[in-house]
Amino acid sequence: MGSRPNHAVIRDGSQTLYFPGDAGDGLDYLLAPGPDVALRWLARLAGQAGDRWPADPRCPAGVLIDPDRRVLLLFATALGDYAYRAAVLDAFARTWSGWQIHWAYDGLADLVDYTGAEPAEARPQLETPRLPRYDGHDPELPLAALVTVAGEHGCRAYGLRPDLAAEQPFRAGPGLVDWLAGGEPLEWCDEIPSAGLHLDPATRFAGLWSILPLHGLREQWPVLWPGWTLDFWGDAYPRQVALCPDALDEVPRVQVEPGLRELARRLVDRWPVRSALAEAGLDVDRLHVQDVGGMRAMLDVGLTADELARTVDAVMGR
Repeated sequence: MGSRPNHAVIRDGSQTLYFPGDAGDGLDYLLAPGPDVALRWLARLAGQAGDRWPADPRCPAGVLIDPDRRVLLLFATALGDYAYRAAVLDAFARTWSGWQIHWAYDGLADLVDYTGAEPAEARPQLETPRLPRYDGHDPELPLAALVTVAGEHGCRAYGLRPDLAAEQPFRAGPGLVDWLAGGEPLEWCDEIPSAGLHLDPATRFAGLWSILPLHGLREQWPVLWPGWTLDFWGDAYPRQVALCPDALDEVPRVQVEPGLRELARRLVDRWPVRSALAEAGLDVDRLHVQDVGGMRAMLDVGLTADELARTVDAVMGR
């Protein structure tokens, strides 16, 4: 569930970029203590500050913190499944109380756009994917994306495994409908994927939702899908389910409680507290010098056992 995010902090209209390497692993627990702790941690990464955005627009995660406007903008491709991401955002609403928390649906381009720079420079070039043969979804494999196609006799649902979803099939244009028709539709859908696309060929309407970066898909839609109207639903997968109740009647509802417990566990296990480490018989000074897993900057924050306990309570909504 970890990721290696790039960070940008904006103060007084200027930005500082951080590329913390291993120290950035774990966007969920690193940001969970809230803005004061997160900014104290980032301040200790000043020696790793860069002066430009990542060259790869498909970087796996990013965080922009604007203390002046109290805005947190973030995305991650490896944060966990749909339910865990929902739990993390639910917890952040309490630990970042008073802040606007926004998901960067276009990935790095949204962070760049926030700073006033040109977002197109942080998007991959427009490409039509070359898709392999589609035979249908293997139920033994994870369901990464879901496509539903409306027809005269109701909807058909098609599942995409992770490697197919990684090929950006939503960029294939109207030919996607025929490509999917060559495979078997889903007989049931009992898990929430990371993205979904609903297509109605009769009206040329498409509905899209995703928790993974879209990398300019919305902006490039008129070129990729000429004559089709796109409605973006954010992360609202229930809108797709509502349009195809006959095909998607088993999709579960999101339960955040298990994810909150997991985030609380990761906080306790991974945020180092000097007193707790010393009580466990560990050489804290040596850990600091060796900087194992980026621990030096985290130890320098000086998070106390009481602060950590209060954060856990806030995460759990207690």
